[in-house]
Amino acid sequence: MTIAYRDLRYLRIAVDDLDSATRFATEVFGLQPGDRDETDARFRPDARNYALCCSTEPGQAVALTVARREDLDVAEARLARWSPRRLEGADCARRQVKSGLVVTAPNGVQVELVWRPLTSGWRYHGPRDAGITEFQAVQLACTDIAANEAFWTEGIGAEVSDWVGDAVFLRIDDAHHRIALYPSDRDGLLGAVWAVESIHNVMQNWYHFQNRQVPVVHGPGRQPTSGAVFVTARGPSAILFSYAAETEQGPQIAARGPRQFPGTPQSHDVWGSQSEAPEFSGRER
Repeated sequence: MTIAYRDLRYLRIAVDDLDSATRFATEVFGLQPGDRDETDARFRPDARNYALCCSTEPGQAVALTVARREDLDVAEARLARWSPRRLEGADCARRQVKSGLVVTAPNGVQVELVWRPLTSGWRYHGPRDAGITEFQAVQLACTDIAANEAFWTEGIGAEVSDWVGDAVFLRIDDAHHRIALYPSDRDGLLGAVWAVESIHNVMQNWYHFQNRQVPVVHGPGRQPTSGAVFVTARGPSAILFSYAAETEQGPQIAARGPRQFPGTPQSHDVWGSQSEAPEFSGRER
């Protein structure tokens, strides 16, 4: 049975200092601050209650929203060989969801499938006009790319849009991808991508990074796979934070089937910008 997903919901990252993480998320990147307690600081890019949680507790997690409670039962059966567990009581309360399921991907990142996550009644209003419209995609570093591709396709039920060398772009809806897996010398969370209104916002934010002396890791550039125009900087805990515009979406992506792009840097950026992240070199493993 298939699982119906509504969205890529949130990202949780471990940080050493909530105050410095908050300054980056708000003053530098433009997310709106939300709920905060002794261990967690939350931020939102749209009408949801949060899409980013910075935590002083260890661990990294990415969440997908399921459309129906029954989808959790289907997911539990599909993910049996990866030993999922149900979220109950305090675990659900911390995540601000009614119910959920958690499983650890082969690269060590927790994947949380959640049902009825909390939505804010307030319109998103960032501390500056960065043009952010949504939490768009997550990038994962993988020492064993084949094991992680099997987990996301056979277990989670995502579908491949494209390959670049051995890197895998996976979709759960009409967007070109919500999850991207990159061959790496390490495992864990690599980066998060946030959609903005237009290419003008991408360039505006590039200048903002320069004015704030935030090192740009990649871009401005354009992905030949998704068509996205992007710029990427390094954020808290060395996680990459990207703005992206013009990302392809629509039924034509599924209709044409996955494509294989060569394992070269140009397959990650057709404009030819240099990247400090080795995962964007297009290497094959």
